[in-house]
Parts: sequence; C-alpha cells; structure tokens
Amino acid sequence: IAISVLVIACPCALGLATPITLYKASTLGYRDGFLFKNFDKLQNLKELNKIIFDKTGTLTSGIFTIKKIDTGNTKLSENEILSYVASLEIKSNHPIAKSLLLESERKNLSFFSSSNVKEDIGSGIHGIVNGLDVSIVGKNDIENMLEVTIDNQQAYIHLEEDLTVDQDLITEIKKYYEILILSGDSSEKVSLLAEELNIKHALGDQAPEDKLSYVKSLQETEGVIFIGDGVNDSPSLQQADVAITTSISSQIAQASSDIVIHEGGIEKILNIRDLALRSSRRVRQNLFLAFIYNSLMIPIAVAGSISPKLGALAMAMSSISVVLNSSRKLTN
Repeated sequence: IAISVLVIACPCALGLATPITLYKASTLGYRDGFLFKNFDKLQNLKELNKIIFDKTGTLTSGIFTIKKIDTGNTKLSENEILSYVASLEIKSNHPIAKSLLLESERKNLSFFSSSNVKEDIGSGIHGIVNGLDVSIVGKNDIENMLEVTIDNQQAYIHLEEDLTVDQDLITEIKKYYEILILSGDSSEKVSLLAEELNIKHALGDQAPEDKLSYVKSLQETEGVIFIGDGVNDSPSLQQADVAITTSISSQIAQASSDIVIHEGGIEKILNIRDLALRSSRRVRQNLFLAFIYNSLMIPIAVAGSISPKLGALAMAMSSISVVLNSSRKLTN
C-alpha cells in the first residue's frame, strides 16, 4: 500500500503541466514573429492592462519624408535646394539627414562637393557646398521644419515623420490596454501625435531618468508593459513588468527586453496577448488533469485497492494525458 501511494503521488504530471505548455507557446511565438526571453513574462502579460510607448522608432519610424520645399527668397529650384542640403547632410548620421539623402537618391539628384562641414548636435549643420556657405537648422519644436541658408538666402523644408501604427490598430489595442506615451521629443510634437492617434495620456521632454521614475510610480499600484527601442529606453525596459522591443532596436534595448519582435511591428502586441491567454488556459487545463488524477487515485491507493504496477501505469497515464493535452493546438 505504501509503495502504491508513493507511486501514485509522484508529481510528474504537475511538473510537466506548465513548462511543456510554455515551450510550445514559445515555439508558436517564434513562428509568429516574436521571441520570449523569459517564460515567466508570458504568464505575467495577461495580468497587465497598461502599456507605455516610446515615440520615435516605436509609434513612428524615425524616417522622414519631405512634405514641402519652400524656396523662400532664393532663386534656386526645389531640386537644387535639395541637392545642396543632401551634399551637406551626407556628412551627418542624424536620422533626418539619412531621410533627406534617401529622398535625393530617389530623385536621382547630383551631389556637390563639400568642405569645412561642422555638425552642432541637436542644432544643425553647416559648411561650404559648391563654393557657397550653407547651413541647415531646425526651425522650431512644433513642426519638423528645416531652415536652409544658402549664400545668405533662406529656404524651408517641411518634413513629416512616418507612423508605424494607424488609428485602427491603436483602437484595437485600447480594447485591452490603457495606452500612454513617454518621449524625449518636445511636448508639442508628442501632443500632436497623441491627438492624431486619440491617445489621452502623453508626456514629452522626458529624459531617461524621467521615464524610469514614471514607470516606478505606476508600479506602486499596477503592472506596466513598456515598449521602446533606444538606448535611452533601456532603464525603463529593465524596470517594467514586461518589456517589449523589436529586432531593429538598439542592442542595449534588446538586451533589456523580455520579448523581441523579430518579424512585423507593434501590431504583434495583440498576437502576444492572445498567445499568453491561450497558453495560460492550457496550463490550467493541465493542472486540473494532474490534480484530478491525484484526488481520485491517492484515496484508492491508501485503501489498498490498487497494486504498485497498476499505480505506476496510472501515474504514467496521467503524465501522458498532460503531454497530449499540451501538444494539442492552442485554441481560444
């Protein structure tokens, strides 16, 4: 009887109930375009209802397109202005510079020779292009507008940043999560984006330490999902209950995250949530099967109504039932 009870009570089924389901879920997640670095986060995800987004590189692509070129008081054409700008910006690594170069290449424009190029970080760039003094300066914080000075004459380039999300996606995400935006960009730009996407809570001019402090303050009452892509997001990503980033994000951001989206974009959040719910449901089913087995079989073993051989068979069958249930397709 003692041996039968010992065999029947072997917790193999309980030990298999959770990890085998999480392994299957991680495999399905990878096929669907996202990778879990921590299985526990998959279970945590279903309990959270607040998402904090960074702006640039997350809600927006960081890629700019030219909305309009105002030739101002120059006698140059739009393409000539862009050629001067691109000839200077080719010496810069700024995201806007790269966008302007792409636009110049798309139009198949010629570049001029440049010299004495100096970039003022966060301000602009200036130098000698085709023998003329050229400077490019960000005009204001509300619009993405550049003031271009060519031989003391001004022209203006109006830019717009591409969104990686649309209103429909944000509306769908808001069915399950409260959305906030924390960004290092100016408050004016962040507010305009929030208004465009109908997001009520948005803060701009946020330094990395400000973002971290805000995440910690929210965690005093509830869990937080943080989605970012840059080095300045890494402290908040590490602090958040669940951190999500993409494969095109900085290496530090990826190292700080729990989930990395390697195919697709922010729309995968809904897939991740769905997988978390389905896997959690399957874990509960497995635990139910294991507990039912113990609840039914241990009293029978204590009563001496089952031999150790049959007890071993019953124990094996309980483990097999958990494995088979975990192997089934994860459905809603």
